[in-house]
Formats: sequence, structure tokens, C-alpha cells
Amino acid sequence: MKKDLVIITGISGAGKNSALSVFEDFGYFCVDNMPSPLVDSFLKLLVDKNIQRAAISIDIRSKSFSLEINSLINNLRKDSNFNVKVIYIDCNDEVLVNRYKESRKNHPLSKEKSLLEGISIERELIENIKFISNYIYDTSYLRVKDLVQKISEDFDIMKKDKYHVMISSFGYKYGIPIDADNVIDVRFLTNPFYIDALREKTGLDDDVFNYVFDDNTTQEFYSKLKNLMLYMIEKYQYEGRDKVAIAIGCTGGKHRSVSIARQLFDDVKKEGYKTYISHRDINTGRRNND
Repeated sequence: MKKDLVIITGISGAGKNSALSVFEDFGYFCVDNMPSPLVDSFLKLLVDKNIQRAAISIDIRSKSFSLEINSLINNLRKDSNFNVKVIYIDCNDEVLVNRYKESRKNHPLSKEKSLLEGISIERELIENIKFISNYIYDTSYLRVKDLVQKISEDFDIMKKDKYHVMISSFGYKYGIPIDADNVIDVRFLTNPFYIDALREKTGLDDDVFNYVFDDNTTQEFYSKLKNLMLYMIEKYQYEGRDKVAIAIGCTGGKHRSVSIARQLFDDVKKEGYKTYISHRDINTGRRNND
């Protein structure tokens, strides 16, 4: 099986690091600013260690380097070991100048020249690479999350099975989870604690679960919660996040919160997301008020 190798190059300051980070987030073996003399050794490493997916970013700092990379790409496309894709990151001069001014960094080719002269020289050096690239992304007016989305779609790596949804239940009397992205308070729902036969059980027991969900208020609330959570989960993914944590809380964290978390887990999982569930306080103070 051919190994996937992504080569990221383009204009300095256009966003090569942001592009590389997309592949790193999705499990690619990544190296930033790969020096030309090390490329052959890196390719040998991929073969020897059987690394299936890798991405490297390359800065073009000289005419000879540009020619070397051009030759490297052409040779790799004939190599039976690799499936090579080249990304070229571009940006217009005005935006690049503003970016350098804001970051107070120097363009690598403008040490003895003006910033615009350095950018112009670099464009001339790597123009030949641009023409043999598989994908050209102009980041002039592109937000980072939009660049992430474009790359993810083009390389088919924005998969739901790479995105984790963490659902948990908790009791407010024991404190709110500090790592939750969303905290849902369900203390207004009907409380099984006040039913003698259910008090010592939890939302993992079907009779407690059914008692909570048989209530009209619960049904109306959960329908709205489910739609909201699925909408937000999708939007979090678009922002480039790799996971989202949703915490459902009731007073003691045993009946209502466990039941709602249990149902939400099932519904989110049905949508194809890699989903996990935990019940932080389900066994804490079992005889205390839920």
C-alpha cells in the first residue's frame, strides 16, 4: 500500500504552519520546515518504520533549493512507495505586508532588502512549484478555520470518527466539572429521589430512566436539547476542534442527569460520532438527596 505524503510549500507568512497543523491533528507524522538535505533520509524513515501518513512543510530560500524540490516532487510521483500531494499556500502582497508588520517578524529574504522585494524574490523562486501543486489555497481573506475546512474536505480527513464527544453526568452538590464546554442543568425535571422504590437506584436502571422520560416536561426539554447539542457539535467540528465535552447536572448526579446523559449518548452516537460517557457522581453519597 502506498504511503500518503503531503508536501506543503508556498509564500512565507501565508499560512504553511496552519496547514501543517491540520494534518498533525488528524494523526499524520509531521515535520515543519524540512531542510532539503534531510528529505531523502526522512523518506527512508517513512518506509523503514512503515509510517502510512506524513506531511512536511518546506520553505524555499534559494533558486537551487527550488529546483531540488521540483525534481523531488516529480521523482516522488513516480515512486511506487508514495502517494504524493502538494499544497501551495499563497497570499497577496498587501495582506502579507500587514501580517509581517503585526507580527514584527522579518521575511526570510528581506534582510538586506525591503519587505516587498523579499516577497517578490520568493514568488519568482517558487513559481515553478506552484504550477505542479495539486492544491493552491489563497489565504488572503481566508480565516484559519476556513483553511482547515478546505484542507479537511479536499483530503477527506474531517471524519466523524476522528472527532470525540464526551458526555458526562454530575451532581451540583459536588461541584461543576471544570473541563466541560457545555453545562446543562436538569434540576427542574421530575425527581425520582422522592419515589421510595427508585431512591436507591440510578438513571442506569430502566425504571428510573423511564420515570424521568415519561414526564411531558422531560420529553419537550430533551427534544430541544438534542437538536441544540447536535447543532453545536457540528459547529464545534467546523471550528477545527477535535473534541467537545457536555456535562449534564442534577442535584446529586444519580437519577435525572444520568438518564439525560444516557439518552444523549445514544442519540449522538447514532450520528456517527465517536462518543464516550461517564457518570462522575453516580456512586457518591447514595442516600443523599438527588
